[in-house]
Amino acid sequence: MFKSGINLHSGISDFIQEKESVSILCAYIKVSSLQSLLTDSSIRQIVVRWLISDLVQGSSDLELFDFCQQNNIALYRNTRIHLKAFWDNADSVMFGSSNITKQGIGEIGNYNYELNGICHDISFEDKLFLQNIIAESELVDQNLYEKIKKIVEETPKPTMDYTVLDTSKTELDYFLLSQLPMSETPAQLFQIYSDPLEFSSEDQKYALCDLSLYRIPLGLNEQDFFELLADEFNQHPFVLKLKEHIKSTPYQSLHYGGVVSWLRNNTTTVPTPRSWELKRNQIVNILYEWICYFDSKFSWNRPNYTQVISYNHLST
Repeated sequence: MFKSGINLHSGISDFIQEKESVSILCAYIKVSSLQSLLTDSSIRQIVVRWLISDLVQGSSDLELFDFCQQNNIALYRNTRIHLKAFWDNADSVMFGSSNITKQGIGEIGNYNYELNGICHDISFEDKLFLQNIIAESELVDQNLYEKIKKIVEETPKPTMDYTVLDTSKTELDYFLLSQLPMSETPAQLFQIYSDPLEFSSEDQKYALCDLSLYRIPLGLNEQDFFELLADEFNQHPFVLKLKEHIKSTPYQSLHYGGVVSWLRNNTTTVPTPRSWELKRNQIVNILYEWICYFDSKFSWNRPNYTQVISYNHLST
C-alpha cells in the first residue's frame, strides 16, 4: 500500500523508473509534480482529462503539452476519465486516488489523504479496459493544443468566494463512544504495537483504534511510546471530564453503575464497527485500568462485588 505523506511519491516514482514502458491515465496533472516523479522517464503516453474548466481553474496545466513534446510522449485527451492509473502496458498497474498534483502526491505540507496499490497480474479483460480508454481518447497535436489554449485564454476565470470550512474536531467528537480505549490495558496495547502478529485479528483491530485515537506513530521505543500515550490519554477531554466528575462526588469515588450512568449521560452513540460492539460490555473495566495506569491518584477495588474507582489527592 502506498500512502500519502509516507511512501506514495516514492512508490509512484519507483514504479515508473522500473518499467520499460508506462502509460499514465490521470484526471489532473501538474507539470512540476510530474517532473518530480521522473529521472530517466519510461513514459510513452499520457491520457489527461483536460476539460476546459479544469484548465481555466488551474487543476491541470496546459504546459503539459510542451513537456510531452520535449520528452517524446504521446498526449491524449479524454474528458470522461476520472481514474488515476500507471500501467506498464503489460501485466502491472498502480492505481488509486492520487492525481499528479502537489496535493495529490505531496509528502509535506497540506497534502490530501491518498491511497494507491499495485496489481502485478491484471487480466486480459483489465488490459483491454485500459487500452479501450486510450483508443477512444483524442491525440493532442499542435492544432488541438492551440485551439484549446485559445479557448482557455478567452474564458474569464471564475471568481467565486467560498466559505472555508476546515475539518476540525468539536466537543461532540470527543464524547463519542468510539473515543474510549478498546485494548484491555496500555501494557497490552504496547505488546500488540511491538509484535502484532502474535495477537488475534480482533485484538489487532482494537489496538489500531487506540493507536489512531491517541495519535501514536509507528517505530517508537517503549519509553517514548508510554510517555506519548500517557500524555494523549490524560489530556483527552473525555478522560478529563470523567476524572473531574469522580473528584466532585461526596466520597470522591464512583461505583460501576455510577460510571455506566455517567457514560450514558455524557456520550453519544453513532454506528460503530462490529469489533467495537464486541467490546461494549468491557468498557468500564477498560476505563478503570487505563485511568489508574496513567494517574497514580486514582485506584480501583471491588468491595461488595462492585468495582469502585476512587480519587486520593494524597497519592503521588
